Amino acid sequence: MAVKIKTKQKYSAFSYKSGNSFVHRCPAWIKILFIPLFSLCTFYLPPVFSVFLIILQFSLARYLKFSAKEMVADLKPVLYYFFLLAFTKVLIWAGSGFSEHPSLDWQTCIMLLKLFCLMQLASIVFKTSTSLELREGISLIESKCRKFLHLREKNTLTDTISLFVNFIPMVSKNWQQAERAWKARGGKKSLKMYFTLIPVLFSVGMKQAYNSARAICAREITS
Repeated sequence: MAVKIKTKQKYSAFSYKSGNSFVHRCPAWIKILFIPLFSLCTFYLPPVFSVFLIILQFSLARYLKFSAKEMVADLKPVLYYFFLLAFTKVLIWAGSGFSEHPSLDWQTCIMLLKLFCLMQLASIVFKTSTSLELREGISLIESKCRKFLHLREKNTLTDTISLFVNFIPMVSKNWQQAERAWKARGGKKSLKMYFTLIPVLFSVGMKQAYNSARAICAREITS
């Protein structure tokens, strides 16, 4: 009798999640162009636009069946930044002899709101586009720009930009693998873990960047 063993799939921040929704089928170049457009709107329009966009993106994420754990994993940098600011305010409050009430000013709250909105947008783009789709989208945009500006047809920025765009999910995946290896060896989540794993993360990232650069150079020589 066959026994089915369920394995819990590990999720790393900003990693691609397969699907057949209209967002997944949307060409990557359209999503790439929407990022700077929404970024400008988020920073120059009133905060109510960011609130509306956050609600819209949260509804879209639920429609795409992204779990709460996945969404929190992608938004952790903003949450960490918020706790860091709050901790700093508490330290300042303690340093003043507890004479002033600790609170985040209105401009800081608006900035955190906008960062949250942009991080949510990047999360949806990365989770609905593969690395290859993002690279092809960047290549198409560069080709059209070069044709419009009457420049030479050979793309020179695609590889650099695509590597930079895919840097975030790569680092997140490397960190999760290092953290799992640390815990598998009986290590606990502490300051010692960060001091030990951050140099490892840097070393692995540099090696991957070197291998990617060699692969690009080899492809350019053979093409």
